Amino acid sequence: MKKSLLRIFALNPIKLGLLITLLNTFFLFRHYTLPKNSLNLIEQLETKLYDIRYKIRGSESMSGVVGAMTADDKSIERFGRWPFRRDIYEQAFKNLKNAGVKWIGLDVLFSEPSRRSLEESIPDLQNIFYHKNKIVDLTSTQFETQIDNLITKSPGDVSLGKAIENFHNVVQSYFYVERQNQVLKSSYEWQSSFARLQNSFIDFTDLPPNKTLDDYKSLLSYGAVTNTSLISGHNRYMGFANNETDSDGLVRKYILVKSIKPIDKSGNILANTVLVPSLGLAMAANYLGSGIIVHFDSSGIESIELSPSETTKQPIKIPVYFDGNGQMLMNHYGMFHEIPQISLEEAYDNHLPKKLPEILIYGGVGTGTNDKRPSPFDERFDGVGFHVTAVENILTQNFMKRSLKAPFIELSVLIISGLIFSIALRYMSSLIAAVFIFSSMIIFYFIDQYFIFGKGTWYYVGMFYIQSIGIYICITVFKYFTEEREKRKVKGAFQHYLNPSVINKMIENPSLLKLGGEKKYLTVFFSDVRGFTTISEQLSPEKLTALLNEYFTPMTKIVFDSSGLLDKYIGDAMMAVWGAPVYFEDHADRAIQSSLQMLDKLAILQKKWESEGLPFLDVGIGLNTGDMVVGNMGSEQRFDYTVLGDSVNLGSRIESINKNYGTRLLCSEFTKNALKNPELFLLRELDIIRVKGKTEPVKIFEVMQFNSENKDFIKKIIQIFVEGLNYYRSSQWDLAIEKFNAVIQLRSDDGPSLEFIERCNYLRHKEFSAEEPWDGVWNFKTK
Repeated sequence: MKKSLLRIFALNPIKLGLLITLLNTFFLFRHYTLPKNSLNLIEQLETKLYDIRYKIRGSESMSGVVGAMTADDKSIERFGRWPFRRDIYEQAFKNLKNAGVKWIGLDVLFSEPSRRSLEESIPDLQNIFYHKNKIVDLTSTQFETQIDNLITKSPGDVSLGKAIENFHNVVQSYFYVERQNQVLKSSYEWQSSFARLQNSFIDFTDLPPNKTLDDYKSLLSYGAVTNTSLISGHNRYMGFANNETDSDGLVRKYILVKSIKPIDKSGNILANTVLVPSLGLAMAANYLGSGIIVHFDSSGIESIELSPSETTKQPIKIPVYFDGNGQMLMNHYGMFHEIPQISLEEAYDNHLPKKLPEILIYGGVGTGTNDKRPSPFDERFDGVGFHVTAVENILTQNFMKRSLKAPFIELSVLIISGLIFSIALRYMSSLIAAVFIFSSMIIFYFIDQYFIFGKGTWYYVGMFYIQSIGIYICITVFKYFTEEREKRKVKGAFQHYLNPSVINKMIENPSLLKLGGEKKYLTVFFSDVRGFTTISEQLSPEKLTALLNEYFTPMTKIVFDSSGLLDKYIGDAMMAVWGAPVYFEDHADRAIQSSLQMLDKLAILQKKWESEGLPFLDVGIGLNTGDMVVGNMGSEQRFDYTVLGDSVNLGSRIESINKNYGTRLLCSEFTKNALKNPELFLLRELDIIRVKGKTEPVKIFEVMQFNSENKDFIKKIIQIFVEGLNYYRSSQWDLAIEKFNAVIQLRSDDGPSLEFIERCNYLRHKEFSAEEPWDGVWNFKTK
């Protein structure tokens, strides 16, 4: 019985996959039940993926019916600082009406009277004090009344009100107030402001029994800040311009309706709570000649529709987000500059394109207008663009929807896919399982991108991807620890002798265990401790071993961190290779970068050793790139993964000649030419040499250490040195010495310059013959 229970509860790949499926399903279900604005990692994940899918989908073209009229930088340059004078709109609106624009929306607020300029005030002041060039006696009350009229009735406000009245089809914006205490603490005239909204109230239907608008707290606001009465005129068309961002600051939804409880600054209720439309909804409804109908259920707004009109014939049902707050997901079209738009300056000067949108929404986009709100497409999207997007979505019925059935479908997808993956992966190898899982994810992605999200429906996909990867990783790891013990035994047996990357490659391909090699283009590295014999004489064997271990440990780590192969230690020397067994195109870059990091690390160790009274330890490094044979070399009983060939030997020779030039890091011309990012390094051309055992000369370079502060100084040294090198190769010994001395004046310990001065003095007395002319190549007779 006990064994039967153990078998039932014993974990296997299928049970593990089902357990992961259960956990993911639980967390997703829990997400649906969490209250709004709570810390919700799933929501953060899904909204980020929502944004990414928009960017992958790319921009979409708009119908051209809706566009933006912008207060841009050109307009600011023309009309002065923002906000502009209000008398400029009359001419602009007149030009737009003549050009065929049918509706204008104002995403700007004129809640306070504009101040008269002195130039505007002087004629009216003259009329107050003078009548037919004679002084008229005024009573104090008459004088105050006329001055008050002079202040409140600005010509600019009168002109703007006239512009709205003459154009007729203008939807003005206002802002509702979220919190009641903001109304109570303010001196704003809420009663008169609310009265201006009366013509824009929404008729709604289907309120549940015994429910009033006051019961829907999430919809409730407490007042409205509108344009002044002089500008508002007869209050024909209005819509609120408020909108909300998600918790991460991005705007993905658009508020369509809101309820307003009218109260005054004393807290008195002025009238019944009313339902009002947003600027975008009011624009669309008025353009189509439709009424707005809002349907409620017990939790909030269930749906919103525009009634049939002569234009539409059929009602337009606007899908609202399922939280009941009367918001719709905006189907974004792209960057703000991709929205059809004209500037206010163009409208004022009547420099308009032949084809204009029939609907224009006016808002500030210029520097200092401060209405930037990031969208999934554009981090600096202008606020007026959201109203344009909302109107375009409604008129074209190009909505982004999230179905009420979405949670059920998403949970079903998790359960079904989890069951399939758990069973299938049990019988697959790790590689085939990876192909299967990622192929399934790619297919799922294409279905969603082109047939679901691409068609305007948003379903969560993040949990599917997490579950798929989680099942793959967990089952693969489980099988690794339970079914691949033999591989781990092989790895354990060899890990002390071989580089981990070699071990992994051998496990993947056991044929590598046989003797033999293959030709590859690689970069080889040699380093050697300078004066090691002297150092070894100063220390006991124990201290010498500790010193070398302290030196080799960080150097080896640098090789491994850059995916290099540590070939071997040879006493105090070290040999490494980049590009094998795993090949990288930038193996030369990695080799040079690692060598520079070793010198930086060595400098730190040298300071530490000096403080401990230990001998000074320095190194020389040589690099070469070329074709070499890489593989297992040796006998059937014992072999080593290493590299062989002339290119390897040349790398060793280059390392050894550092001491001739007083340098620490040299590379061949072949390494320099193999660099993928040569701009990251400073290489000084040093010499053309012929090493012992070679007939072909090779050009060598010193890899210079530098930082941001001394980079220009190092470049100057290189420039002067190369000038001297050119004189040296053309047998102009005095000019060459002059240049090398110039380098020494900048850096007194420059070994190459000291070497070449000595050479020049030697060569000027050497006699060259036709059989042995001076060709600029220096021959080394020793290794």
